[in-house]
Amino acid sequence: MDISDDEDLLAIEEEEEDESQKEEVDSVIVEDIRRRLFDVFKMFDEDCDGLIETEEIGHVLRCFGLNPSQTELQLVSEQTAKKNGRVSFEDLLQRVVSAIQNEEWKDDTPKQIHAAFQVITSNNYVQKDTLLQLLTSIGEPLTAQEVKQFLNHVSIRGNGDIDWVAYVKDTCEMIASKD
Repeated sequence: MDISDDEDLLAIEEEEEDESQKEEVDSVIVEDIRRRLFDVFKMFDEDCDGLIETEEIGHVLRCFGLNPSQTELQLVSEQTAKKNGRVSFEDLLQRVVSAIQNEEWKDDTPKQIHAAFQVITSNNYVQKDTLLQLLTSIGEPLTAQEVKQFLNHVSIRGNGDIDWVAYVKDTCEMIASKD
């Protein structure tokens, strides 16, 4: 056996060790996801049978910190729902782990949100009526209840302006503090 063979053997052993460490990290991550998701899931599992209604999937995922679109939620529902229209924790866990590993459903970053607001205004303020029109007519429109919740969390100046920079900052800080 020459030096080249020894180097090849060492490289293979290092790769195997790296793979083993990666699997350990993945295992820890999956267990953390399991624990955190279960804490959220059980809040919606009213009869404690390990199942939730498909309509609650979005609430569970958003409480967990993921942000799937309505179309993605429908797909998750179809992928995970049992015949009775309910979803088990284990089925949802598999889908959530997959989504996290594939970096799906990530919340928009403050930078992306700022860029979106800068399309409609050149300063830190946007007119309430303009913003409400956009929120209820473009993309996935907000419901009346969601609009009401939004309005409860923003400061509206006397002239109808909303300080969207302060709103985004406060909201992102609030979300980060929950993690």
